Amino acid sequence: MKRFFRLFVGVAALCASAFALAHKGSDAYLDVQQPAQGEARFKLSVAIKDLDLILPLDGNADGQVTWGEVKAATPQAIQIINQAANLEAAACRLQWQFGQLERRGDGAYMLFESKTDCPAESGLNLKYTLFKDQDANHRLLVAGRIADKDLLTTTSPQQPSALVLRAAVTVTTSSAPAATASGQTSGRLTALGEYFLLGLHHLLEGYDHLAFLLALVLPLRLRFGSRSPKNLADTATTLQPNHGGNVWWALLRTITAFTIGHSITLVLATFGVTQGSPAWVEPVIALSIGVTAMLNLRPQAWLRTEVLALLFGLVHGYGFAGLLQEAAAPSGLLPWALAGFNLGVEAGQLLAVTGWVLLCQLVVNRDWYTRVVVRGGSILLILLSAWWFWQRV
Repeated sequence: MKRFFRLFVGVAALCASAFALAHKGSDAYLDVQQPAQGEARFKLSVAIKDLDLILPLDGNADGQVTWGEVKAATPQAIQIINQAANLEAAACRLQWQFGQLERRGDGAYMLFESKTDCPAESGLNLKYTLFKDQDANHRLLVAGRIADKDLLTTTSPQQPSALVLRAAVTVTTSSAPAATASGQTSGRLTALGEYFLLGLHHLLEGYDHLAFLLALVLPLRLRFGSRSPKNLADTATTLQPNHGGNVWWALLRTITAFTIGHSITLVLATFGVTQGSPAWVEPVIALSIGVTAMLNLRPQAWLRTEVLALLFGLVHGYGFAGLLQEAAAPSGLLPWALAGFNLGVEAGQLLAVTGWVLLCQLVVNRDWYTRVVVRGGSILLILLSAWWFWQRV
């Protein structure tokens, strides 16, 4: 048992250190605007913290990037962007220029701008390879409007083929076809599918959300079959009064409450009804992990876990909404993007909980399960929560 405990602590500490350095994934944002007749305009926003992986923005290595350091690195940054984010057609190549600095939810971004008057028969096919060798999880979120059609999609540097922003048009003697309902449906389904994958990815790389889920389900002794642990007293301490009843029913209630909570604020924030500033949302998300883990050690009979999941779920919903708001989805596709993203988050949540249930079957019948896994895991989550809270305030 001691050997397992040391292994458990070591692995958990390693994961905690990795999680602490990787709260939010690497995302860039591309806005494309082209009227039915006229040139296409592109705006690309790239995080300074990401550019620093391939470009020495922090010249004096003091941990802070100044305006002077940004100006000094701008020519090299433009050269990198021209190579890593451009159109395939030779006649339509983009010449990026630095526009300004932007402030987004996860820090400062450099905004690059370009335009092109590309012939219709050439199409607009974007080849994007930025951070291909530095970050396999990097994504480009694309939004805009081309020839009176809303555009909303995603791509990554790992994608082998170019992203088709506008299909090439074959010139014929017949008049150009009008936009069809099937074309609109295709755009909606594309947004639904793309943002489902985005929501799934966001949940599975959202280590603070995963840590909160773990804190919620950690005390539940989720056991397949009818076998009982050797120490019956250990079972009594696991089935805590703030869960009540059957553990599987408690799991369903808790996860459903968390889903309802974050879905409410995700929808409200996405449509601009209410807003949550990252300045308080991110620290409270970190705090939610520690509070929940502390209640695993000192349960309170008057506070049911599903109520806690619902209340903190409202805060986590603002965290989920941040990515959708940054993507700036066109209003015509926003409901589809929101639906896909929320479904993706739920799918990721289901995968995470299922993975935990299967994993804990290996040790759930051990008499030391509560002492090592529940109590030890809760202590580690409290420490991780404190570290994240300190970082974010």
